[in-house]
Amino acid sequence: MEDSKMKSRLAIAAVLLVASLAAGSAQAQPGPGGAGPGAGPGWGPGMMMGPGMMGRGGRGMGWMCSPQSAGLAEWRKERIERLVKPTETQRKALDDLQAASSKAAQIVTDACPREFPASAQARLELMEKRMEAMLSAVKTVRPAFDAFYATLTDEQKARINSSGPRGWGWHGWRN
Repeated sequence: MEDSKMKSRLAIAAVLLVASLAAGSAQAQPGPGGAGPGAGPGWGPGMMMGPGMMGRGGRGMGWMCSPQSAGLAEWRKERIERLVKPTETQRKALDDLQAASSKAAQIVTDACPREFPASAQARLELMEKRMEAMLSAVKTVRPAFDAFYATLTDEQKARINSSGPRGWGWHGWRN
């Protein structure tokens, strides 16, 4: 039971890592709901129900499906570089992680439909497709992340680990 809970938590963490890598430069822009207290990325009026659901004014599936989503892979690479100050050997592994992150971002972006489904059944199918894409993206990034992480010293690992969920773009993370 504990093993399955741990696997579930690791899977959720991995999905969140991929989502943060795939979120793109849209994360740096105010979402449809604008900025300010309580206004998360892309959360605004009509985000969950009715017209404008998951985005407004032809913006499609919102910030996670934005064509700009691949841009965050480079931004996160810069953050990781600042945190760990990689050696040349580590830089190769970090470049591989960046390439895997970009590929994962494309997997997630490609799973976004051009139009949001009208029927409940089609929306459920869409959610399933998105989850499969997220899992595929995690499986794409995980080996590269593990290889990069294995090259780090204990001090570098501590810096990455202490940067916390907010430092990796996981706003609102809960246990």
